Order: sequence, then structure tokens, then C-alpha cells
Amino acid sequence: MPNYSNTDVVPLTGADCFLRAIDSEARRSGQAGHLSQLVLRLGPAFDVDRFRRLIEEVSRANPIVRSPIRRQAVVGPPVYRLDRAVPPPGVSINLHSLAAVVAANDSEAPALGAIPDLFCRRLNDRLDATHGRLLCFDLVPRGGVHPGTDLAMTWQHMLFDGSGSELFVEHLAACSSDPSRGRELPINRAAGGKSSSAVAELAATAGERGQMAQAWNTYMHGVAAKRPTSLAGPLRQAQQDLRYDQVRLEGSDAVNAIDRAKKMAGFLTPMLFFLAVSLRAHQAVADLRGRSSTSWIVPLPVDLRPKGGQGEVFRTHVSLLWFQVTTDETRDLAGLIEVLKVQRLSAIRAKLVEAGVAALDFARYAPARLYSHMARRTFGGELGSFFFAYTGEFAPAAESLCGATILDAFHAPSVPASPGSALVFSRRGGGLSAVHVYQRDSVDPADLGVLREQLRRDLGVQ
Repeated sequence: MPNYSNTDVVPLTGADCFLRAIDSEARRSGQAGHLSQLVLRLGPAFDVDRFRRLIEEVSRANPIVRSPIRRQAVVGPPVYRLDRAVPPPGVSINLHSLAAVVAANDSEAPALGAIPDLFCRRLNDRLDATHGRLLCFDLVPRGGVHPGTDLAMTWQHMLFDGSGSELFVEHLAACSSDPSRGRELPINRAAGGKSSSAVAELAATAGERGQMAQAWNTYMHGVAAKRPTSLAGPLRQAQQDLRYDQVRLEGSDAVNAIDRAKKMAGFLTPMLFFLAVSLRAHQAVADLRGRSSTSWIVPLPVDLRPKGGQGEVFRTHVSLLWFQVTTDETRDLAGLIEVLKVQRLSAIRAKLVEAGVAALDFARYAPARLYSHMARRTFGGELGSFFFAYTGEFAPAAESLCGATILDAFHAPSVPASPGSALVFSRRGGGLSAVHVYQRDSVDPADLGVLREQLRRDLGVQ
């Protein structure tokens, strides 16, 4: 039996509403949407027609991927209106000719290590969430010595978080390998999706949740006492023009970098190593620009799905922890990692992961513009110094899709024109990827060169 019907509404989570506020601001100030993208580098023999049929089947079984996001009344949290879902498939699949891509890039056909420029351009599009346009795919044939297909799945960031997008791709891969597998994915219709994690249930009453939300807001203001520095500077009216590059380590370089992370930051917390590396890479750019004193403030998304369980695919199920360091604290990698360890442990002991869930839950009722304005005001016009994520092993259960082997996969999240920079680390097939997303007019080639060189140096690449 289906776990939800086309007559249902599904509420947004608090984290969804936070992203909805960023999307509203991106549309207003950057003429773009707050989207996210997952890229698959596929080998030969990808069956496009089979993929189209698969997407239609999955879309038909999961109407949330084509449902408008709207408020049911003037006040109250927004919801997915499954009763207003557009007819299936409701998901666009765009097949681009190799000749067109070459002409657009004014270059040779992209090799496996190159990202088609149109993927970056897609990240600057708008998807009309109020009319159920939440998800699209772009397919680009790849010639040269590495023939195959590059696939970009781009979505309104509220539809999935990073982990959810990986689970969705794993589901597509499993369905393409097993035609008898059910196409429907489970979804929890509880208000705000709170039961995706037990943390929001720790406060039994609205009053207790209010106290938790206040504690998190106090925590944010404390972190923001030293105004953050970003590569783009405070918010301004600027056309969003995101580009991204992938630095991928293979073989012994990847093994050494991962071992270095576990040794320096601990087997269970390698993300702190990669956060420290990201901070030092941004500090290297600040040094190049002659900034003698900086304060770096970075949010770290915390996945609320139960460990060892698959958890929910749709909507955003994260809380946020914040880290703040100074220029002097970035100078020594080992010392910086210790600073981050202390801040993380202090936040966990103060139950700030749970408090973040409560605070974001209240955000479901706030107008999008008001919520983003409050966040900007707290951080002196910024939304932090840069965005960061470490996803661990990327979609490990997805080995092939519609006849083609998945050679590589990574996530490229959107970032507003201010702060204008994001770094995302992941592992796949024994390799290690660092994807740098940046606002093009805020980062010049010299900046990029310094940032990448510092990354490689701290990752231990000779």
C-alpha cells in the first residue's frame, strides 16, 4: 500500500524553511535560485530511453518530486501540495549534443576530469517550486579517451538534502538493476518531519522547545560576536554566477589524505580535519589579499538520520553547528583541529544539535524574507564565511545506472553570491574529491590557485 496519496499535503521541515528563506533572497538579490546538484560521471552504454522510463516510473510513484510548495493559508508553515502535483513525469530530462557542448565551452570535448560548463550554468537557474518544478536532469555525452555520459541532477534544495540526494540516486540505481523493485520511497508526514530524528522529541512541550530555540539563538549570537569574513564580502545586489571545480585525489594520494585525516582529527571525526583544511585554504586567499585579521565563521550541517539506518530521502533533515576561529588559530593545522574539537564537544554537551532542530522548527512559521534578514543581521550582513560539508563515502550502493558504470560521483551545492564560496569533500571508489563552488566575480584565478595549492599541501599531496 502507498504510504501517502495524491490527496495529501506534506509539511516542510524547519531546515527546509531555512533553505526556502535563502532561495527567496537569492531570487531577490541574485536573480537565481538556491539549487543543489549531484553529478554522475558514467561510463559507456548509458541507455537514455531506459533512464527516461525509470524517471517517469519513480516520479509517478513519488508525487512529492512534482508537487508545488505553497502555504495553505496566509499564516502557517508551507507544505508540499501533493493534491496539486503536476502530471507525471513532471521532471525535465535534457539531452545535450556533444557538438553543442563543445561550442558552448569553446574547447575540446570534456575529458573525465572536466565538468561541462552548462552544469555550472544550471546551478544558477531558477526552478519554480510554487508550480511543482523541483527537479531536472542534464545529460552530456563525453567523447575523447574517456567516452561515456556526464549526468547532472539539479534540484530545489528543499526537495533533498545532500544525504537524501545520495539515497535517491542509490534508489534509481537499484531500480535500474531490478525491474521488480518497488519505485515508491517512504516519507514521514509528521509536522516538520520531526520524527526523522528523536532529537526534536526531547522537548515535550512548546515551552521547552522555545527555551531550546532561545539557547540556540544565544549560541549563534555568541559565535557572531566577531563578525565573519568571506571572500565575497557582505550582502550586495549581485547577479549570482556560480562556477565549480573538482580536485580529485587518486591512489596513494587519496589513501594518505584520508589516513592523515583520521590520524589528526580522530577516526570518528575526520570532518574536522577537512574543515580545518578548508579554513586554512580560505585564510591563504585572505593572506594573498592582504587581510591581516580575519574571523572565520562556518556552519556545519549535522545529519539527523539514525546511524545505521537509511532514513528519509525527501526534505532536509539536518541541524547546524557553528565554528568560529581567528587568523592566528588557522596558522597551525594541528592546533586548529584541536580548537575545532573543543568547540564541537562543547556544543554537543550543551545539546545544541537538538536546540538547532527546535529553532529551525519555529522557522517554519516565519516569513522567508524576515528569517533571512534576521540571519544576515546577526552576522553583520553575512551568512557565514563559507559553506562546508563532508559527506564521507558518496552513494556507495550505486554502482551502475541504466547500463553504465558510475565512474565518479560528487555533490555541488549552491551558495549565495555572499559569502560566495563552498567546499565539499567526499570519498568515492577509493578516491577523494574536494569540490569548490564559488561566485565568479569574487574569486580570481590567483585566488583559486592559492586556495588549491593550500588544499593539496594540507592534504599531504607532494
